[in-house]
Amino acid sequence: MAEITILAVDDNDALRYSLSRALQGGGYKVIEARNGAEALELADQSPDLITLDVRLPDVDGFEVCRRLKANPRTAHIPVLHISATFTEKEYRVRGLETADGYLAEPISREELLATVGALLRLKQAEREARGHAMEAEKAREELKQAHNELEIRVQQRTRDLSEKTEEVRQLTVRLLKLQDEERRRIARELHDSTGQMLAAMKMFLDQMSQEAKGEKISSLVAQTVAINDDMTRQLRTMSYLLHPPLLDEMGLPSALQWYADGFAQRSGISVDLKTSPEFGRLPDDMEIALFRTVQESLTNIHRHSGSQTARIRLNRTSETVHVEISDNGKGISPQRLHGDQIIGGVGIMGIHERMRQFGGSAEIAFSGKGTVVQATIPLKHALRDAV
Repeated sequence: MAEITILAVDDNDALRYSLSRALQGGGYKVIEARNGAEALELADQSPDLITLDVRLPDVDGFEVCRRLKANPRTAHIPVLHISATFTEKEYRVRGLETADGYLAEPISREELLATVGALLRLKQAEREARGHAMEAEKAREELKQAHNELEIRVQQRTRDLSEKTEEVRQLTVRLLKLQDEERRRIARELHDSTGQMLAAMKMFLDQMSQEAKGEKISSLVAQTVAINDDMTRQLRTMSYLLHPPLLDEMGLPSALQWYADGFAQRSGISVDLKTSPEFGRLPDDMEIALFRTVQESLTNIHRHSGSQTARIRLNRTSETVHVEISDNGKGISPQRLHGDQIIGGVGIMGIHERMRQFGGSAEIAFSGKGTVVQATIPLKHALRDAV
């Protein structure tokens, strides 16, 4: 702990000596002054406390104290008035108007040291309070600056959120519309295709009932079986396209291989699929998102690109899973471009939204040599859910 210095001011040598000895006995370092002028000069050395006699030969202690408190360099120093003559109540009151304490002779050593200790503790508390006030002011300024920065960011985020909200709203509306169209399409296929097959089967079954003992029975049964097989294949295909069971049973690579093979047969487009070895499993919703991304991309290739080939690359590292779908077709039509940005349809918007929900991203690049769709998902939150 740093040594505490006290300035003792008294024109009486004997009293000053007695006061100094008592303070030194309390563990304090003492410097002395015989009059007000010396006191004001030595106060510039910033002692920790000043004991100040009220009666001085040049300037009385009240005036010295007033000057000390008026000077910013010394105003923080505690002042203890000590007097052997001005002991009346009015002088005590006058002294305490500017000083921090007032003692009248005779003063015991214990009272002196206790009063000095109390004033030093008060000074320390005030110093700490000033430090806390400065820290609080600094914190307020930092908080104000952070608030201003936050307000700017909030305004920007609000604008972004408004744009994204509108985008999601449009996506929701369009997806609902697409859902209705898809349901109608399935209903129409079930009615026009499967319904006709059921009607034909009913006709054959009616004939089988009439000709049960005739020669045509084996032929009719064979035709009925063939129709039934065809119905089963169509229903299975539609069901699998809605949600491939391999996605749940074997994982994403197997499901993509099945879909790519079926897509190639249905579209006549050759599909080259390569997957990084030991790909493993991902969370169910993440596998579905990546599967739908490939599905939508291949559908766009079939509908719009005119390409005879498609290329799929599925890779997984310790940090990300990445899928790339490319073709060698005619690229994006000018009607779907706004500058360098693509005016996304439901499929493209859906790809972006699926990646965004996992903290990932999707990019679509295009040129005269075809289109490339790249989707990436970070795996930092996914590994714990993998099978």
